Amino acid sequence: MRKQLIAVPLLCSALLSLTACGNYAIPDSTPLPSQTAEANPFDEAEEAAGFLAMLTHGVASADFSESGERLPFPYDGGEFRLEYQFSLTGKMDTVGFLLFLDGQPQPYKVNDTTGEYAYCHSFPAEEEQNFSFLFEPVTGRAGDTLALTVVSITNPDFQPDMESTSGYGWYHKTLDYRVELQFNADAPADHSGLPPVREIFSQSEMREEKVTAQYVENELPKYGWGGVSMDTLDSGIYYTFSCDGGITYDNLRLSAPVPLLFTMCGTAGTSYSVAFFLDHQPVKLGESTCRSITLSKGGVMELEAVIDPDKLGQFHTFYCVAVPQDGVSGPLFKTNSILLYKEN
Repeated sequence: MRKQLIAVPLLCSALLSLTACGNYAIPDSTPLPSQTAEANPFDEAEEAAGFLAMLTHGVASADFSESGERLPFPYDGGEFRLEYQFSLTGKMDTVGFLLFLDGQPQPYKVNDTTGEYAYCHSFPAEEEQNFSFLFEPVTGRAGDTLALTVVSITNPDFQPDMESTSGYGWYHKTLDYRVELQFNADAPADHSGLPPVREIFSQSEMREEKVTAQYVENELPKYGWGGVSMDTLDSGIYYTFSCDGGITYDNLRLSAPVPLLFTMCGTAGTSYSVAFFLDHQPVKLGESTCRSITLSKGGVMELEAVIDPDKLGQFHTFYCVAVPQDGVSGPLFKTNSILLYKEN
């Protein structure tokens, strides 16, 4: 069984440009905060050192070719079952999982076919846990081979309360793992049994603009992409994400409509799916739960949306996820979790 490994960082980077698959250290000298109102993921962070926890996750079994390559899992219709497992050692409370099929958010059940579909399920931390993802694919036709991306979220149940805590610290970090599904049958056309998605945007728009020197030399470095030039732009994938006209690291008070801007540029022909999540559930974006982006040479894709505060409650966790599509082997990106809140 192939696994991936993560050690999560106590200090959350101020840059939104961290990729999902890095090696992260959890300092050991500071007690891990619990999921209570008094929890503070930043307490004594600067004095902490060492490790707190280690996470691995991957398929429980797989078939391999004679050359040692992992074979795709066959999909023959109906509800698909994927046997999975994770191991979480150290001081961590829970881990959650998001699924994406060809970049599209994929709701799933756990173990029981009579269970409830959700886009994120949370599991208590255990040294070893085996379970099953069950789902009807949201996309796919006979003859397709599509990537299924499994994304872990550390301590997904934590949310700041704006009294003892105002940010997520090293919580909500990700680690992704990918397998392939080979479709021997079409995915179901009827998705009426899937969980509803919320509408929080008053408007959304996607467009392509020309890359400018100002964007490359001034905007990209703000988000951690230093050393990029117009000549080297095509050799990587780069993105920015702004809320209300600037970088938001921890929280954002909702008192008026909030404009969002996600931009992506880089290697021509690369395709990504971009989705916004509220409390770990995707929100409606146009007529779907995501938008597809295909990069072109010399262009920057811009996805703009406006949050309507009247459609939200008092506290919500919000972030954006960009997932490779069409067999692209590029990195998955998740922005820092932001608390959207209203004052009484």
